[in-house]
Amino acid sequence: MIKRKSIFSKLFLSYSFIIVTSLLLFIGVFFYLFHLTLYDEYEETYQHQYKQIEKQLQSHENLEWRNPETAERLSYSLNQPSYHIYIINEESRQIFGPDPNQTSEMIDLPDRIMKQVLAGEKVSEGGFNNGELRYIVASTLDSTINGVNVPIMVIIFHDLSHEYQQVIYMILFTFVIAIVFAGVILWFISKKITAPLREMNDIARLYAKGDFSKSVQAPSDDEIGKLAKSFTYMAKELNQLENRRKQFISNVSHELRSPLTSIKGFIIALMDGTIPVEKRIHYYSLMKDETERMIKLVNDTLDMNQLEEGHSKLLRADYNLTEQVKQIIHKFEPHFTKKNLEVRLTSDSEYIVYADKARIEQVIVNLLQNAVQFSKENDRIDVTLTKDRQNVKVKIQDYGEGINEEHLDMIWSRFFKVDEARTNKSGAGLGLAIVKSILDLHETDIQVQSKLGEGTVFSFTLPLVENS
Repeated sequence: MIKRKSIFSKLFLSYSFIIVTSLLLFIGVFFYLFHLTLYDEYEETYQHQYKQIEKQLQSHENLEWRNPETAERLSYSLNQPSYHIYIINEESRQIFGPDPNQTSEMIDLPDRIMKQVLAGEKVSEGGFNNGELRYIVASTLDSTINGVNVPIMVIIFHDLSHEYQQVIYMILFTFVIAIVFAGVILWFISKKITAPLREMNDIARLYAKGDFSKSVQAPSDDEIGKLAKSFTYMAKELNQLENRRKQFISNVSHELRSPLTSIKGFIIALMDGTIPVEKRIHYYSLMKDETERMIKLVNDTLDMNQLEEGHSKLLRADYNLTEQVKQIIHKFEPHFTKKNLEVRLTSDSEYIVYADKARIEQVIVNLLQNAVQFSKENDRIDVTLTKDRQNVKVKIQDYGEGINEEHLDMIWSRFFKVDEARTNKSGAGLGLAIVKSILDLHETDIQVQSKLGEGTVFSFTLPLVENS
């Protein structure tokens, strides 16, 4: 049974409606043209018989045939299987007819037709008479017969109902065959078109339950085939997103559990007096560091959500980028000192840019943290500012372990852990995703170049203020 709301039923019923309507229109036009053609043939038959009868009447007059002889000769022309011809006078009384033995009979013609014919018109008219469909053509003859100055020739085509019935039966027979054939073809075509859609519907239910093991087959390159490919691609992306979400939850749980466990241990030790008084400041400092670590993780998560959902707006202004970078490097001195890293800033000018100062600071801080985290001890980090047409190019380069080339396109993804591609260090995998989102809001790209064992270079541009 066809479900009315299904795409299959809509396709099948729509196509069926179009085909049936088209066939009915075809039948109507065909029937109308048949009607006109049939009447044209009747007119041609009348003209042909008119000429023949005129010649015979001329012979009747010139050769002075007797009426019985003329009636006998005319009867072969006047009596035909599909029509009869009558020659009548002004009173509709028969002079000659199909039966030579019947004369002076009244011909049943409407007075309206007689008046038009006597007025010199040729009348052609079809219609029902006594339940019989017939077609009448009548006009005056040029000859005179037996003192009748205006003889009238009338041809009556009878049994038209049989002609139309035959055509109707042929049309209906063809119509039924065409409908059955078209219905079968439409059924299979609609099934074939909607099969991928039904498959996508079933697989979508599996996706909703978290099962991404199946994919939609796309045997064609049409719109449905492209939709199937997009559907499969979406499933792949959702599967990756789900895996990253689980990984993110696992990472965040680990990142929060470790400092919380440490803080809890320190608090218990402080409460029971295990930690000497002279060392409490040291452990307070450790607790402070662990707390800041948790706060940063939470802030990064919230920040990433705001950026992706479009709730974050830029507050652009003109400011000194060179001075900003110097201040950030100064703030990072403790981190550089821990690894004995050398940080070199190269800038040939004081660059004034038009950007969101707080957001750009967040970008530079994340990139420097990334460089510090993956640099080796006693290594170097280069920060370079150079003019690039109407922009300033910011480049941050470390000489650490580098990133595998196959991971370069994935490092910007949310939940992707950069350290899995570079080292085994911990991290929630949000820093570079935040950087990418902020620079996207600034309508500028960030490039990365990296080689394993040689280090990584991150670079981006910002628009310069005119005359800076």
